[in-house]
Amino acid sequence: MNNISAKDIIERIYEAALFPDRWIAVVEMICRHLGFWGGVITWGKGEEEVLLCTSSFQQVSRELVADGWDYRKDRLAKAAFEGQPPFGRDLDVLNSETWAALPVNRDVLIPRALGYGVATRITPPAHPEITISFERELDAGVIGPETMAILADLRPHIARSLTIAAGLQRQKAEAITLGLNAIGAPAAVLQRSGRIVAANALFRSIGECLSPRSRDRIAITDDRANRLLYKALAGHEVASLPLPEGDDGGCVLHVIPLRNSVSDFPSNGHAIALVAQPTGTIPDATALLKGLYGLTKGEARIALEIIKGLSLPSVARRLSISHETVRSNAKSIYAKTGSTGKTDLMRRLSVLTRYNILEQR
Repeated sequence: MNNISAKDIIERIYEAALFPDRWIAVVEMICRHLGFWGGVITWGKGEEEVLLCTSSFQQVSRELVADGWDYRKDRLAKAAFEGQPPFGRDLDVLNSETWAALPVNRDVLIPRALGYGVATRITPPAHPEITISFERELDAGVIGPETMAILADLRPHIARSLTIAAGLQRQKAEAITLGLNAIGAPAAVLQRSGRIVAANALFRSIGECLSPRSRDRIAITDDRANRLLYKALAGHEVASLPLPEGDDGGCVLHVIPLRNSVSDFPSNGHAIALVAQPTGTIPDATALLKGLYGLTKGEARIALEIIKGLSLPSVARRLSISHETVRSNAKSIYAKTGSTGKTDLMRRLSVLTRYNILEQR
């Protein structure tokens, strides 16, 4: 152990609740303090599963994924999930022979002089379970009771911080849908699997052509449109899908990808689902863009001109601002929307061309 104190670690743990990109630094600090080779946080299941790894673990993680291993299931499932204390060691639930014969140990970790692991499971309310695990090199010896005691003391703080982080991310998703509700736009934030993270009242009221599946996953009553929806979610693509006609006539479901990264921990959504009449009117498109992508009012005005096909100099002339201001704002717009440039931005925001957008001044 080094001169890092438990107090230092706890302070960093609570900072990470507010600044999710700091979680990896927290895991690395715990590794340095307790002599672990590396650590990983995993959350979600199936195609939504994400691994957040220390730098030492990244190459091994890539190899595990490439070779079809499920690290959480194949490696530390028993230690994390079978009623062990706050943190469980693999050798708490496996004898030495079974441990050595475990395929992921035998084929991947032991050849790299790794194999002593410890893990815990945390399940924030209304959020997929999160697993935190650490690996120690074989030469460093088994994970002893002193280390386990320190981990047990840290776990309540980690659990509280992760619960706060999950709640804040959920609030972000709800804020997006509430903002869209205020301008009359039925909307939901979806995960790649179709799970509804948040939905406003207008969206949930469209029961004739949309209905939640089990576990609160979206489904369109028309099978063909439903297949196209899930294809768009899987490919992180913009899509506009006709919905079955109801009392109010035909509607269109727009799927708009959200820009996410592993630092969005826990993730607050993969895409926005926005329902509208094909000839609907948006009274304030700047509010829409602010809700979807966090654009400022000035950035939203410029984005709306860009998606009309105007060049940046033309946008500057139309809005009576300098070309440098437009160029600087365009860079910020591309970054916030995850666009690679003007053409990609027009593709991502093409759904707005289905509406009558009132002039914004």
